[in-house]
Amino acid sequence: MAIQYIDAIVLDILSSMQGERSPSAVYHLLKGKKSSQTIQDTRLFSLSKYFGFCSSLSRDRLNSSFQRLIQESFITKKRGYIPTESGEKELAAYFHLHPWPAHFHGAHYQRTAKIMWDRMSLLIQVLSNHLHDKQVYLPITKDYQIQNWVKKFLKKRDPAEISARFHHELKTKLMALHDERQAAIFVHSLTSAVKIGLTFKQLADWLGVDEWYIYVLFWDVLHYFIQSVQKSESPFFQLLIEGLPLQDGLTKSTKETLFLIKQGKTIDRIAQIRHLKRATIEDHIVEIAIHDPAFSIEPYISEEEQKIITDYARINQTSKIRLIKEGLDGTYSYFKIRLALSKTVV
Repeated sequence: MAIQYIDAIVLDILSSMQGERSPSAVYHLLKGKKSSQTIQDTRLFSLSKYFGFCSSLSRDRLNSSFQRLIQESFITKKRGYIPTESGEKELAAYFHLHPWPAHFHGAHYQRTAKIMWDRMSLLIQVLSNHLHDKQVYLPITKDYQIQNWVKKFLKKRDPAEISARFHHELKTKLMALHDERQAAIFVHSLTSAVKIGLTFKQLADWLGVDEWYIYVLFWDVLHYFIQSVQKSESPFFQLLIEGLPLQDGLTKSTKETLFLIKQGKTIDRIAQIRHLKRATIEDHIVEIAIHDPAFSIEPYISEEEQKIITDYARINQTSKIRLIKEGLDGTYSYFKIRLALSKTVV
């Protein structure tokens, strides 16, 4: 039974985690769950490129990957799921034949890439139908916000001029990819006045490759477009992502907590003001510490305590909070341990 690209990704994540986390942690990472624990795992295990890889991933599909990897004897369960020797060899061989694309970085770009694609694909459909003088057609997205954005974008702009600019920039960037297959995947995903965009399954059948690999190659193109904007190489694409964050930042609730922290409020006072549990405010503080290297955690944990915790984690090669807490005789709270780990990679 041959493994698929999603299985290889799961295997790679398990190789990095080395039994320290459960299948649920893998699931939340791939879904891009914005919890302090998942964000911390992303950093601790250097897995940010996979964060939010597929927000629509189902539990059943992930379970299928685990079952497939177990059947092939590529993973085994000890303190947690870890790759076997044959699993590590399979992983190296698989990624040698199907390397992770150069531009895909889930934590930095996937959220923005999705909105960029929705805007871009609908804009192309509208422009194409305008050029073919077609007034009646079904828009490829029912998302009101996307439809409204396209309407506003085209307001007071000449469709013919926009079409020419868009076509030139798109063609230029796709040619610069130096990968005809990726360019073809992207172009054939587009819907115009004369054709309907192909699905990942249809593209996989056409090219004779794994559907999940098509998925990765497709989104890599969008991430590449965003990176070209960051380099000031794509003025038209800049318009498509104007106002969008280029990486996942703090949640709205965490930002509200940070505002109160800057006012000098204590954890208990913030919890009282916001009508939230103390544990929730602690989660916010951990999230802030992970995102902002300059954020001081010393009001909550001393330098000496940080050193004791991180030294234990490093010596015992673990980032499992429960094991660290038990190994240090329960002296330190889960909050302090998580804070200490937020500033280091084991």
